[in-house]
Amino acid sequence: MEVILKGLTWDHPRGYSPLIKGASEYELLHPGLRIHWDRRTLREFGEAPIEQYLDRYDLIIMDHPFVGFAAAHDVLVELGDYLTEAEKAGFARDSVGPSWDSYRYANGIWALPVDAATQVASYRPDLLSQLSAIPPRTFEEVLQLGHRARAHGKFIAVAACPIDAISLFVTLTANLGHPVVENADPFVDEAVAKEALYRLHALIAIAHPNSTAWNPIHVYDQMVVAPDIIYCPWAYGYSNYSRRHNPIPLTFADAPAAGNRGCAGTQLGGTGVAVSKQSPHRDAAVSYAKWLASQEHQRGTYFRQGGQPASLAAWTDPQIDSEAGGFFSGTLETLRTAYVRPRFDGFVRFFEAAGIEINRCLKNQVADAQLIEWLNKSFAERLASAAARA
Repeated sequence: MEVILKGLTWDHPRGYSPLIKGASEYELLHPGLRIHWDRRTLREFGEAPIEQYLDRYDLIIMDHPFVGFAAAHDVLVELGDYLTEAEKAGFARDSVGPSWDSYRYANGIWALPVDAATQVASYRPDLLSQLSAIPPRTFEEVLQLGHRARAHGKFIAVAACPIDAISLFVTLTANLGHPVVENADPFVDEAVAKEALYRLHALIAIAHPNSTAWNPIHVYDQMVVAPDIIYCPWAYGYSNYSRRHNPIPLTFADAPAAGNRGCAGTQLGGTGVAVSKQSPHRDAAVSYAKWLASQEHQRGTYFRQGGQPASLAAWTDPQIDSEAGGFFSGTLETLRTAYVRPRFDGFVRFFEAAGIEINRCLKNQVADAQLIEWLNKSFAERLASAAARA
């Protein structure tokens, strides 16, 4: 009898191409098994409740902040029961930075990492070389480059649409040495928040005027089609834009330092593959998930078909790095020292709302003091609600 596994991923070539094109490879190894992947928008991927999909899909590609909901509501397969101790140790050793640990929560493993990312710097080498010999290494150098670019009719850019605005904010607080922890009280110290917002306002003031409407894809798409954006200091890295076959490849580098911690503290992104507890083909889905996350597949078909692996072996493979224009070696230290945001049940909803408010603040539609008060109050309420449900 034929078994059909249905999966849901996100609608960008990095998110769907390696899965769709790699499915036939797995099917050849498992006669009688068929795999079908659907897509959802990037916004839905980051914000839509995962429970609305779990009665229709065996597998779901998700971001790690959803593990708190998964643990609290028993909607995903706890993968620890399906992994040997040797397999767990192998995945942990092959993890890029905290990718593996980000899916471990409340004594469970809720997904296996298949894609790794964090906020890194990017630039057009041909344009940057006209104004600077090397990319900025500090926040002050970012501002200096921004002013220099403006004087030459060009810009730096920032990905600061709502979901990326909150990402920038927590990256800066972590890089300044004050990361937001799981049970933070308050969410952020007032002085730290003021410092982070001061820096964000300074960035927005010299950045491309569309920055507060852009996500990383918007920034990179603009960088490769028009010669007006030289550099972006923080945005989730996409190796798709640095690959050698691109007409205008971008170069990616470690994030600049806002404080004295170097590039450490940028917000971890990436994706993991989870299995719905409602799946009628649980064993087959888990086996396929393990194959997707395996070192061999990550270094092979997954990367070749446009994926951005979560395997350390792939990130440190010289041939892969060369084909990606140095993306992996250029950003590995930033990912190795990335920051894992809170993951409790309810945090995703707070994160979404906070992004909207911070974006409004960056557009001068709400005062800094009012925003800080709202952030601390809203976070405390979400945290209290999670504790009450526990």
